[in-house]
Amino acid sequence: MIDGCGRTIDHLRLSLTDHCNLACRYCVPNNASPCGQMIDEDFAFELVRWLSTHHGIHHLRLTGGEPLLYPPLLRLIKRLATIASLREITLTTNGQALEQQAAPLADGGLSRLNVSLDSLDAERFARVTRGGTIERTLRGIEAAIEAGLTPVKINVVAQKSFNDDEIADIAQWGLLRGCVVRFLEVMPIGPLAHVAHEHLVPASEILDALSERFTLTAISGSIGQPATDYAVTGKCIRGVVGVIAPTTRPFCNRCRRIRITSSGRIVACVHDGTSLGLRKFWDGKKLHIQGANEVLLRAILAKPEEGPRQQTLSMVTLGG
Repeated sequence: MIDGCGRTIDHLRLSLTDHCNLACRYCVPNNASPCGQMIDEDFAFELVRWLSTHHGIHHLRLTGGEPLLYPPLLRLIKRLATIASLREITLTTNGQALEQQAAPLADGGLSRLNVSLDSLDAERFARVTRGGTIERTLRGIEAAIEAGLTPVKINVVAQKSFNDDEIADIAQWGLLRGCVVRFLEVMPIGPLAHVAHEHLVPASEILDALSERFTLTAISGSIGQPATDYAVTGKCIRGVVGVIAPTTRPFCNRCRRIRITSSGRIVACVHDGTSLGLRKFWDGKKLHIQGANEVLLRAILAKPEEGPRQQTLSMVTLGG
């Protein structure tokens, strides 16, 4: 797929559910109550098969909410793994239920996963997630490594006055375990846009914090990509860290993704409030391709050159 700005679209983020067992402060608004929306398994499979076989989607990321709460997750992954044109199937999770599921998911065809870890301090972790247990996520990461879902990528949302003093510590913890540790700027999304204004740690400060402990060398192939990766060397440590800076270093001109929400709506740009429904083309057994193609074309051609910052939905609804 080529959008109206000439960008090749080959990445899909598919939200399986908007339900989550945590309520992270930069993802879930204070007054939000989970709808428990879950996409139909057959509908999800047919959407991915259609987009991959006919429209060049090669990279699939399963998201939520929390995708590990999706009951037919393992069965769906096994089915998705049969789609020859898919090059990778990845998943983003908070890790709370990962310890028990890592090995079956690896055996079922999952390529690798990303795990959110914003603090190594149990009290801080519980506060930012509104009730999460850090030991569960840490055990989940270890289980994923043991299952071969590597390299496990650890996502850290850097937040001023919360975890900006832990940046090097979290990097070291992950690097010692062979993980790729990626630090993300807070994005001004929907009803939680104020979090970015109040707690943004810009990429420059993230790199300064890392450079105090490690020697960083930018990896040439990643420069200019959504994630700029750095080879890390330090005392008894080698590995890779990355910085994703959508707020201070926007990469809209290189965006290659679309999203489909758990309610079956296409979101072409995470910062644009426009979405188009696909659910009406699913009759419970078959996806009606002609109508779906027309909606997809409209969505792709309307994908803005630059995110207009007009999103009204929160990340838990959009799919992280």
